[in-house]
Amino acid sequence: MGGTNGETLDRIATDFEDQSGIGVNMEFQDSYENVLTNTLSAFDSGNVSDMLQVDSLFAQQVLDTGQVRRVEEILPDDFDADVFLDNVAEFFTVDGELASLPFNNSNAIMYINRDAFEQAGLDPDDPPRTLAEVRSASRSLVDQGVTQYGITWPNHVWFVETWYGFEGELLTDGENGHGGTPSEFRTPQATYDLYEWWKGMSDDDLYTNPGIEAWGEATSLFIEQEVGMVLTSTASVAGLIADSEDFEVGAAQYPSISETRVGPVIGGASFYVPDGLPEERYGEIGRLLEYMSQPAVQTEWHKGSGYYPITQPSVDSLREDGWFEENPMYGVALEQLQSGDASDPATKRALLGPARNVQTVIQDKSVDILNAADVDAEIEALKTEVDAVLSEYYD
Repeated sequence: MGGTNGETLDRIATDFEDQSGIGVNMEFQDSYENVLTNTLSAFDSGNVSDMLQVDSLFAQQVLDTGQVRRVEEILPDDFDADVFLDNVAEFFTVDGELASLPFNNSNAIMYINRDAFEQAGLDPDDPPRTLAEVRSASRSLVDQGVTQYGITWPNHVWFVETWYGFEGELLTDGENGHGGTPSEFRTPQATYDLYEWWKGMSDDDLYTNPGIEAWGEATSLFIEQEVGMVLTSTASVAGLIADSEDFEVGAAQYPSISETRVGPVIGGASFYVPDGLPEERYGEIGRLLEYMSQPAVQTEWHKGSGYYPITQPSVDSLREDGWFEENPMYGVALEQLQSGDASDPATKRALLGPARNVQTVIQDKSVDILNAADVDAEIEALKTEVDAVLSEYYD
């Protein structure tokens, strides 16, 4: 949580300190991947933080250490976990218990350069909703000389997961790891449709690859108006509004492979608490976790970052105040989340023990697919490699 998001989180921590008298010392560690690496090392050394902000992608990997205490056992007895939105609580509840505290949660959406759309003869109030429409809009932007490319996004597994989720497809068997041991990476027809489109966009210079996990680079391409569209997190809303001084930015729902729109998978992170701390410390941690879930705090976090509010009271408060009517970009991700089917396993992010290794394979092989002469063969190679990672971990 660097930049404006980090500043908002710092204010929340300071307010908690002022109200409770409990000190909070937060350390910025650059990326989710680095936090995971440092967390696993800390478990090995015994020098672990009191709270850990872990990407939802790595949930099972952290739980599998056997060194975390479920937050449901730490939160005050009168804490009502039912305040969390169903689509949020579904993922973070494992074996019937809230394993970690949801906080900065998001889904992937599309941002558009409204000025560029108008210059290319496109309607910014009717943005693309499917991959075919994204290609058409990209062609207009490029052919009219408005932008060099149509669209970009970081090469990150989350975007592939989101496309699967909208199609109602599972990334793995075992209901994405929520209903059994995952052993196989699934490659339905949607996988071939996605990669054929992606490669075609790349071959025709309608898409540019900013790099693996290149979040900042993708955003910069959009801010510098090299592209007219970018797929990234709703957490970028506040920053993009602040940085797009030379054009008007708009937000739209994530484009799906087909007309099917089952729903997005969750993104962002949650707070885990290690086991083995002094018992009195858990009381203080529980108070901070409770504080971070309060409607006023969730509202402050949402307004300062763009992450959607994750409790129903905070959503109700924002709606009553007319916030989403006055700031429609902030409501796009929430609307997308709540329009999804929370009961469909496809909308639950994959819960995989070897998540980081699976992530790396999918991202690396996506690059191979873009450069391949035979897309089908590379997709099969992708499946073979992910299956091997799953087999090595679980067998």
